[in-house]
Amino acid sequence: MATISISMSKLIAGIVIAVLASSAISVGVSTILITGLQGPEGPQGPKGDAGLQGPEGPQGERGETGAIGPAGEMGATGATGPQGIPGPQGPYLPDYDSGWINITDKAGQYFNITHNLNYGDILVDIVGKTEADGGVHQRHLGLTSWPGWTKTYGGTGNDEDEAYSVVQTFDGGFALAGTTESFGAGSYDVYLVRTDGSGDILWSKTYGGTSDDYGWSVLQTSDGGYAIAGITQSFGAGGYDMYLIKTDVAGIMQWSKTYGGTGEDVARSVVRTSDGGYAIAGYTDPWVGPRQMYLVKTDAAGTMQWSKTYGGTSYDVAWSVVQTFDGGFALAGTTLSFGAGGTYDMYLVKTDPAGTMQWNKTYGGTSGDKGRSVVQTEDGGFALTGYTQSFGVGYFPQVYLVKTDAAGTMQWNKMYGGTGWEEGRYLVQTSDGGYIITGETESYGGGPQVYLIKTDASGNMSWSKTYGGKAYDNGWSVIQTSDGSYAIAGHASGFGFGIQMYLVRTDVELGLCRTDKTVNTVTLYRGANDPYWNFVRVRIWKID
Repeated sequence: MATISISMSKLIAGIVIAVLASSAISVGVSTILITGLQGPEGPQGPKGDAGLQGPEGPQGERGETGAIGPAGEMGATGATGPQGIPGPQGPYLPDYDSGWINITDKAGQYFNITHNLNYGDILVDIVGKTEADGGVHQRHLGLTSWPGWTKTYGGTGNDEDEAYSVVQTFDGGFALAGTTESFGAGSYDVYLVRTDGSGDILWSKTYGGTSDDYGWSVLQTSDGGYAIAGITQSFGAGGYDMYLIKTDVAGIMQWSKTYGGTGEDVARSVVRTSDGGYAIAGYTDPWVGPRQMYLVKTDAAGTMQWSKTYGGTSYDVAWSVVQTFDGGFALAGTTLSFGAGGTYDMYLVKTDPAGTMQWNKTYGGTSGDKGRSVVQTEDGGFALTGYTQSFGVGYFPQVYLVKTDAAGTMQWNKMYGGTGWEEGRYLVQTSDGGYIITGETESYGGGPQVYLIKTDASGNMSWSKTYGGKAYDNGWSVIQTSDGSYAIAGHASGFGFGIQMYLVRTDVELGLCRTDKTVNTVTLYRGANDPYWNFVRVRIWKID
């Protein structure tokens, strides 16, 4: 029999393994027995006590500003504060106040302000206005004046050099257009003289050929140059033709044009039109039919756009043209075809912008009445000057001024002059609403002289002047200058040489002054050229 030998240590190890195995089996059985189906959720237990508050966190960023809330109700008015220290005493009320007086027609005149205070020691305050609703001023109070001057231009022989038109240039000087026998290509030439503001010659130019060429009307163009309208026998279709010359600012010819046929076509007046072109007025005479008013319209380069004639079967000529406010034209001159009969009448023709006649009017009586110049007035009507033998004093003609409404219907007419020969040749409406007329007089001044007449807006004469030597002197054109004085162009023959261009610049009187007083009146004088004092107010205080 075999012997089994088991040591003590092995025996003990076996027992331990047996015990562990037995335990594992036991645990597995227990787990299977305990895990069953899950039961329903039990009720929530009571809330536990709050925990201790944690430390304060960092400050967050500032939020956007909220909208402004509605305004609260106005609080009650506070109590009135104590009265302040009294101010200085204001001025005493005047003992007399004229209020605003219209003295538009008083240029070059003395006039009285009647206060009836019957008091000698007075303090006088004078203020003015240019427009009724304008600002108060005292411009040239006490009067500002400086003397005028005269100048002649031309040759030194017995030739004829005459000015028929003058303009004030952009720099304050003058440009005169006319004709010269002393200079040029031969016979008579168009003559342009440019002066400074004192009448000293800067340069002169002649234009034309070897026959007769005359300049009758000049204007300064927007580029600083000049346009001259007149007559040429040197160029054109034959006979006499209308002549238009355009120069640069230095008088250098840029171009020239002629208009007309083989008869006699004469330009007396030119205006720059609103489209930049030119309108030229005069007459056309074919030598085999009636002489008629002639109007030529050109573009800016002098190219004819259209031409028109006006008149009847006899003698009708234009001396002056203006572009009217509606874009049409008004021509003034003389007619033998229409009117009161007997002889010439002043003639006014109104056209539309295309030159189509809208109406025509005649003015005058049964003797000779001629038109020389026309302006459209501020009220839309027209003023014409020339001469009349139908009305006035004596046998010889007088200066004739006719005022019409916009339809050419006469509103009034006036005559000026003495018993000798008087003629109006050019007029403008002045800044005070009146008129300035130049021409010729034989009644005053010691012989044929330049005649200057100033009127108010109703044609009443304010004053008249004569200029010249002791021979034959004549005014053909007048303008009101930028300082309120007047410049007259014409010719003079009493200064040592033949007949010369003649430029007259009149005295300048600006402002208002007090010249005298009595116990009941104050005498004032308004400068002859003043444009500022159209209204005056006088206040007076008695001095104790």
